[in-house]
Amino acid sequence: MQLSSIDIAAACAAFSAIWLCGLSRLPSMCTVLAVQTLLLAAIAGMLGFTHHDVQYLVLAGVVLAVKAIAIPLFLVWTARRLAVHRDIGMYLHPSLVLFCGCIMLAVGFFLAPQLAARTLGNPGAAGMALTLLLIGMLVMITRRLALSQVIGFLVLENGVFLYGLTQSHGMPLIFEMGVIFDVLVGVMIAGLVIFRLNRSFEHIDVTALRGLRH
Repeated sequence: MQLSSIDIAAACAAFSAIWLCGLSRLPSMCTVLAVQTLLLAAIAGMLGFTHHDVQYLVLAGVVLAVKAIAIPLFLVWTARRLAVHRDIGMYLHPSLVLFCGCIMLAVGFFLAPQLAARTLGNPGAAGMALTLLLIGMLVMITRRLALSQVIGFLVLENGVFLYGLTQSHGMPLIFEMGVIFDVLVGVMIAGLVIFRLNRSFEHIDVTALRGLRH
């Protein structure tokens, strides 16, 4: 399987997701998320220069501004306002989560030829998109803090975005923008819900909500 520069950038994004699996400090997790999304913006820019399409360049700018800068900064600000700096409520040991992330990277690598659109090239990016999606679900399942689960959702969404970006003939720009701003609004609503959760229960551990059944 011959790898292009887009495949290499997608692989770097997947490695950043594995790195995120072993982190517990929320500012560090947001930084890695920002770097990962920056790589996706770079992929959109490379596609724009390759296809001589200004829409990809506009999309790259919006992804950079909204998903790589605005959303991580909002999450860091939320963590500081809540005085929550570390996620110590992981269901699994970080080393085991890292190992699971490596397995998901291997799964994405071996399934890449079956997932890739052969007429478009970039087969490695398809596998790395699957890796991001799986690791995003892994983070959401193994973390207990609501903020960490939001980060896991954003990693999952990055996987969906990467696959659509590299394995399709391109969706209308207005549709891409709508999805990005939907994600922004969703994260802001999640932040408000987290504030409300912390004010009502003085924590943001979602597993503790099971006590409401009694």
